[in-house]
Amino acid sequence: MPLTTTPPDSYSRVERLWLGPARTILAAAYGPIARGLGRLGVSPNAVSLSQIPLGIAVVVLIPTQPRLAAVAFVLALMADGIDGALARATGRSTSFGALLDQYADHIREAIVVGGFALHGALDPFIAVLYAVAYPGTNVTLYLCNARGVPVPFALKTYMTFYPAMALYLLAGIDILDVAGAISVASMSVVVAMGLWRLRGAMDQAR
Repeated sequence: MPLTTTPPDSYSRVERLWLGPARTILAAAYGPIARGLGRLGVSPNAVSLSQIPLGIAVVVLIPTQPRLAAVAFVLALMADGIDGALARATGRSTSFGALLDQYADHIREAIVVGGFALHGALDPFIAVLYAVAYPGTNVTLYLCNARGVPVPFALKTYMTFYPAMALYLLAGIDILDVAGAISVASMSVVVAMGLWRLRGAMDQAR
């Protein structure tokens, strides 16, 4: 089966139903920030990589300043969106930049999840499984989209784990083990669905 002509990404078919409107809203919100950074000469790649020190800041702040840790995590998530807006605003969108953004995103996620395990808020075994399943899910979704066999739906971590993170950091309520287990299970389902669909697509392409 030939690869799709549109650039693949790591979204499911259901996510695409609201992805367009969501991107329009975020573009409007991030536009002024992106234009300001562009005038200052900040590169999109630098914004992408800023997720890593922000992730480290989350880990450092968890035990003593959990609310500041929540702010640092939100800033990291914003950086994950602002980098693309900045690249488009300055005409500096590149395939390498998109790849670097993915690396920064996954490194940030692993650092933060590992931080919760380090401070005893998350079972270390669940943290390890999460750190494996998170990139596995996104790679699988990317490959499925590239092969033209998108996964119908995916229960992403922002729907399962991030709310539990917010509860812990802002209210001291710890349900991270439960949320982490649900996240790992849901990501495993996505990987299994994706591999099944890829098997058919790749066999047909031979």
